[in-house]
Amino acid sequence: MAAVCAHCAEDEYLKKLIRDEGEPGMCDLCQKDRKKTFSADKLAEVLDPIVREHFAPGQEVKHFGEDDSEWYEQEGDPLSFHIQEIIGHDLGFEDEIVEALVDNEDCDERDGDIPFFDSSQDYVSTPVSPHSYYESWNYVLEDLKHRRRFFSAAAAELFETIFEGVETRRWWNKETRSHEKVVWELPEASELFRARICDSSSAIKDALKEPFKQVGPPPPEKARAGRMNVEGVVVFYGSTDRETCLAETRPALGSDTAVIKLRTTKPLRVLDFRRLEESYGRLSYFQPDFNEQAEKGAFLRRLQTLISQPIVPGRETDYLITQTMTEYLAHVHDEPFAGILFKSVQRSEGINIVIFPSADGTFPLTYVDKSFTLFTTRSLEYKNDEVYVNLIDDEIWIDRDDDR
Repeated sequence: MAAVCAHCAEDEYLKKLIRDEGEPGMCDLCQKDRKKTFSADKLAEVLDPIVREHFAPGQEVKHFGEDDSEWYEQEGDPLSFHIQEIIGHDLGFEDEIVEALVDNEDCDERDGDIPFFDSSQDYVSTPVSPHSYYESWNYVLEDLKHRRRFFSAAAAELFETIFEGVETRRWWNKETRSHEKVVWELPEASELFRARICDSSSAIKDALKEPFKQVGPPPPEKARAGRMNVEGVVVFYGSTDRETCLAETRPALGSDTAVIKLRTTKPLRVLDFRRLEESYGRLSYFQPDFNEQAEKGAFLRRLQTLISQPIVPGRETDYLITQTMTEYLAHVHDEPFAGILFKSVQRSEGINIVIFPSADGTFPLTYVDKSFTLFTTRSLEYKNDEVYVNLIDDEIWIDRDDDR
């Protein structure tokens, strides 16, 4: 029977399983006799609960032709394809594992049992829904709105859970083909951009005369509530490029927008939500905490969208929780951050940054001389993507990352 050794298995958790539970045999990949291998039958035993939990038989989907003809097509992919996905690479004997799954299933069709495993059936992966995180998030939001605005124990517990272990997390950079930290240091002299809509000639004149004062972070008495700050508390909202900064102001047709360039005056320790979200994308089905980590990753994808949305007038209290999260990251976390980075919802390739103030209320930023630029908005473009929506256990589930 075909087998794989710990040396040839690429998944680190599978390697450990083989080292702990494997038996002597010939590895089909390296063609060597090894002391520890998993046969196709043993792999089927290990994969059985994983496949049952994370995959399901595909359904028949009706299609219509141009001549009004109808035909049915089964959604999904063969089980051998998903086994390769779970293991992380091509073993060459996936069909043998499928046969073992079918043969080893305790199911008697003569008694009316319906087998789960079928070599002729296509399967689909079941979506991960972070129900527990949503429940905690909504509870904390209500707690902040109506019970404990300050020193909410529930809020502290939630954020400790979300950001637990963040210092050691890594994401896979496809361009450099290396693992990089999700917490990293923004170098001194990094260029950032800040924009402000100017609704009058006098506003343009003031911004041109005093760019940093008029376009930079406002004074506390003029600081309106935002996703990351309560009214009267100033944080710096900016972007890493001019085009994203312009898009984030959401100007109306005919509006004039001033943009300035700034440089950081010291290195800044930042939490990168883009990297944090993607660091949960390379999980192993064999790791004991797969469900917990997959749910956290799904929640972080939604959280990054949430923190990048604009304030909706009349619903400011909905953002108490993201404002509290900012306070946690800036002041309560074991190693507080100087700022955070996250994706722009206004420009797909854009990056936004929020910098928290120093203890004296100032920001480690300096205006780049003669960088003031004025733009007039002549046209707007909207993009609409279809997303997957479903109702699970009476809770709406929207997969905004669906790329169908």
